[in-house]
Amino acid sequence: MRRLTLNTPAGPMEYTITRRSRVTRRLHMELDESGGLVVVAPRHWSQSYIDATLAQNTAHIERFLIRARRRQPEPLQFVSGELHFYLGVRYPLHIDAGPDGAVAVTFNGEEIRIRAGTDDPEHVRKLLQGWYQQQALEVLGARLTMVAGRAGWARDRKVPLKLRRMKRTWGNCSSKGVIKLNTHLIKAPLVLIDAIIAHELCHLEEMNHGKAFYNLLEGLNPNWREDRRRLRSESGMYLS
Repeated sequence: MRRLTLNTPAGPMEYTITRRSRVTRRLHMELDESGGLVVVAPRHWSQSYIDATLAQNTAHIERFLIRARRRQPEPLQFVSGELHFYLGVRYPLHIDAGPDGAVAVTFNGEEIRIRAGTDDPEHVRKLLQGWYQQQALEVLGARLTMVAGRAGWARDRKVPLKLRRMKRTWGNCSSKGVIKLNTHLIKAPLVLIDAIIAHELCHLEEMNHGKAFYNLLEGLNPNWREDRRRLRSESGMYLS
């Protein structure tokens, strides 16, 4: 990624530019972890064309930054009482820094309780991350089986599942039929988890986003448009 500057009527605007294979038609905008602007451009666009496109849309960019930064959550501190998402609901952390050094993460439906030998935030973060990973293995695996059972082309097919912590992508399906899901999905509501899984299952039959793909998706998840809008709106809350 390269850091550049765009001159606007309000003054210089810094941004980072990157390119991704899935972005093929137009510019995409997002924020990095510090709230800076990231511009994702198609690979075949020249820098001069990108510059001209940005210069013609400075007002739109400024509106995007205002809205996106309002939605961007504060960095997590991993301390007792802080609220953390699990399946779409925020639950408080309860940290027991016991002297015996015992380590455990449990969930009782009201709070996420972490027992550790220290309340050091980095240590707590790693324990919580490990717990999310374990929950994701169980919950996302079960949801994949459930949604695949409604898809005729996948019902009797063993679909390999891999989990990865990803910053921007919720899931993908490889040409070999392996579905990869973002571990952060365990923080989202079940309806959005199922929406992502349905999308990737459709790629087992159609690897592009053409008409045939959306026909499959419409049958498997008729509410996919609403789910997509909701996930785009809420994604910043679950990716931290």
